[in-house]
Amino acid sequence: MTSYTGTYYDGRSSQGKTVDVHLQPQGLALSFSPLTGEEDAPSPLFWEASLIKPNAYRDGAKTVLRYGDFPAQSLEVVSPDFAEAIKNAYPEAIFHRNAQPVPKGHRPGLYALALLFLAGLAACYFWLLPAAADFLSRQMPVATEITLGEKIYAQLVDKEEVDTVRTQHAQRFLKQLSITSEYPLAITVVQDKTVNAFALPGGHMVIFTGLLDQLQTPEELAALLGHEYAHVQERHTLRSMARQLSTYVFLSLLLNDVAGLSGLILENADKLNALHYSRSLEQEADTQGFFLLKANKLDPKGMQRLFERLQKAAPSSSEVPTLVSSHPLTSERLKHLNTLIKANPYAVKPASSNLQQAWRLLKKQ
Repeated sequence: MTSYTGTYYDGRSSQGKTVDVHLQPQGLALSFSPLTGEEDAPSPLFWEASLIKPNAYRDGAKTVLRYGDFPAQSLEVVSPDFAEAIKNAYPEAIFHRNAQPVPKGHRPGLYALALLFLAGLAACYFWLLPAAADFLSRQMPVATEITLGEKIYAQLVDKEEVDTVRTQHAQRFLKQLSITSEYPLAITVVQDKTVNAFALPGGHMVIFTGLLDQLQTPEELAALLGHEYAHVQERHTLRSMARQLSTYVFLSLLLNDVAGLSGLILENADKLNALHYSRSLEQEADTQGFFLLKANKLDPKGMQRLFERLQKAAPSSSEVPTLVSSHPLTSERLKHLNTLIKANPYAVKPASSNLQQAWRLLKKQ
């Protein structure tokens, strides 16, 4: 009688056992080989052909048979002629009459679920966590933000060389502008050749002398202050830092721990002067800078010249200024500015005498 080699599963374990399959007149005789380390092989089995389950599964050369109810046993034989051999040996049996393809399993479905899971994780990390951090930062009371800003300012300024005289003149310039804010706005001029400026949470704005020396008109400085003021007023700095620290902020959100968020931002205060804002926040700051010029009847071309000076300064600097590198391209900013000018025309007036005096004192230093 012809014999084949197959794999037997007892229905209790996923571990298959190699068996020799002998086609006998009444059914299949399955005999096991001794396992490694064992003297005796498991007892042979006999599957009556008439009791083999009605359906067999076939996939090319592989044939799968089922036997018994509970636990259901199975036998896999990979042979190009096994299916035809059992059909000829047991023509009255019905298990081979309704042969079906071997089930493909659920791998494609599992792969799809795995991809969905990974996509979900990525969405949480890149979108949900930053959004949660942004939400939490918006919930911080203004008084808390101001206190936090004062601590950050003290921490940063302690490492810089402050130009106290120009700081006083810059503050005087700011007070001449028509500007309202719930924050105590304050400017500090720092001796540094870098062409840069940045805003802190709570009202402080820092301008490097490298940028201040580049400016040629009071309108340009007013545009710059309007831009940085918007970062303060709209909490851009606080929100952007929270987004960059979103993984840690998420834990604070879960614990409803606003104080924890403050401590976290304070610990990372030294990154403020290199903080990058999103394009939407930068455009919002440019927009508010324009409306500050409009409120003071100052020439909006001051903002245009500010953009051009920032762009011109970029290639000559050892490092690209944050004001340039983090902003939309100058061409886009100019296009946005022109759109604002056309949509919001106003009569331009020369800078007031007080503003011009503060400007002259600032530039004399």
